[in-house]
Amino acid sequence: MSDNYANTNFSLQGATNGFLSSNSMISNVAFLVLILFAFILILNFSIQIIYSFYRPSPTPHLIDGMIDANQMMIIKQDPSEHGTTIMRSKNEDGGIEFTWSVWLYIDETDTYDITQYKHIFHKGDDSLNTDGMNFPSNAPGLYIKPKDTTNLQHVLVVKMNTFNQLTEEIEVNNIPNRKWVNVIITCRNHHLDVYINGSIAKRFILNGVPKQNYGDVYVAMNGGFNGNISNLWYYNYAIGTKEINDINGAGANTSVASTASINKATVPKYTPLSYYFSGDANSA
Repeated sequence: MSDNYANTNFSLQGATNGFLSSNSMISNVAFLVLILFAFILILNFSIQIIYSFYRPSPTPHLIDGMIDANQMMIIKQDPSEHGTTIMRSKNEDGGIEFTWSVWLYIDETDTYDITQYKHIFHKGDDSLNTDGMNFPSNAPGLYIKPKDTTNLQHVLVVKMNTFNQLTEEIEVNNIPNRKWVNVIITCRNHHLDVYINGSIAKRFILNGVPKQNYGDVYVAMNGGFNGNISNLWYYNYAIGTKEINDINGAGANTSVASTASINKATVPKYTPLSYYFSGDANSA
């Protein structure tokens, strides 16, 4: 009987040891899985932190401050060339979105050339037509329309490439001469809105989805126009009423664009700083 008891006790002890051993193995596996999961989480978090430091800004200030509107600038999209990269649109639930904002001081007189468009800026390539407009890449493009010299009001033209139509065009009338004007272009899917000094000036439904490109940003090509350009800013989303009001509340930045800002762009020629401090071009 004692032998049977001893055998039973040994069997129970063996089963207990086996159970404990099995639990220990499961615990080890679970612990390793937990460590691996924690490592993946930490790695992902670290990558996100590093990416946030090195990725291009979704709202870059291409030009901070004022420049001569006759001074051509090329804002490179290749980061290796010390450019300012424009991130593609933030595609919200309603589709593609982006915003461009710029301040203009147009100082055109009777010598205005009525045969050519005046180039303000566009994103794309450098293929200007004889009429002063870039073709075909405008994503978007902003120009001053040729006009009768007796008319002191200007007309702005917004060009936008779409997938259904090579180029679509919007005109905005009654742009004053010798006054600072803020132009904001917002896109929400097929809807393109143009704001002048914080108020909606034109709403346009595009025939197709806006076609963005990876081209450089060109400012004041072909001599641009007489006057000044200030604060050319981009957003990879459609800004709302508050941000539009904030931009207009701050007004045009009439300080000469900083060296740091200009160094982000390729400047084909030099304009002396004395230009900015002569005449009344800086007055609102």
